[in-house]
Amino acid sequence: MRRRSDPPFFFFQFTLAGWGSFERYGEAPQRITPGKGFFAAVPSRHRYYLPKESPGWIFGWVNIYHQYLIERMARQIAVTNPVVRFGPGSTLLASAERLIRGSLKKDFRDRFEVELALFEFVLAYERLAHESSHPSNQRDRLLDDVRRWVLANSKRVVNVDALAAEHGMSRSHFSHFFRARTGLTPARVIAQARVQEAARMLLESNDSIKQIADVCGFANANHFSRVFRRIQHMTPGAYRKLSP
Repeated sequence: MRRRSDPPFFFFQFTLAGWGSFERYGEAPQRITPGKGFFAAVPSRHRYYLPKESPGWIFGWVNIYHQYLIERMARQIAVTNPVVRFGPGSTLLASAERLIRGSLKKDFRDRFEVELALFEFVLAYERLAHESSHPSNQRDRLLDDVRRWVLANSKRVVNVDALAAEHGMSRSHFSHFFRARTGLTPARVIAQARVQEAARMLLESNDSIKQIADVCGFANANHFSRVFRRIQHMTPGAYRKLSP
């Protein structure tokens, strides 16, 4: 039980496995599944709990008692949805994990490094909240992230399922999420990223079409030619002739 004399704080709680529910006073409960978490100020009118239908709920959390950050976060939480979604490479999640590790291992060098980690955590949340409020910024970042990931993993099976897993979502959920923010399908962007890299290699290298198809993650030269022609409106061979 919280006592009146207890200091105020805010916390971030994120799901590792299973799920639970979070709700603010007067609002519908939100399910907190893996890849999601929530922020809450204490004291405030909220609650989180394990519904009967949940198989269980394993979560991590971070409590922040820094007075300036409490006030700053309270203002942010008041105007944005306290429930956030993130993928495996999330800066917010990495910042939370750093605070947890520092608390358990006592590996911060001094109080200044602790405060720096706290500010980085708050800034990661504010950036996430800003991107949610400015879809165009999120669109560009999401497209850039997907293109970089496709090129970095050209030797792996790069498809929508793999991309969805990278963002901690099901294929269906990720496809809706991606299209709502970019106006494009994930499959289209994956193909465009591969073709863009292949086009560069056609103009800048002497590699054969078969070699380029393999490096850029196409099943074979025929598959490469079909996809390239659909996007560039010419064959790889015709495109190569454009090179001065």
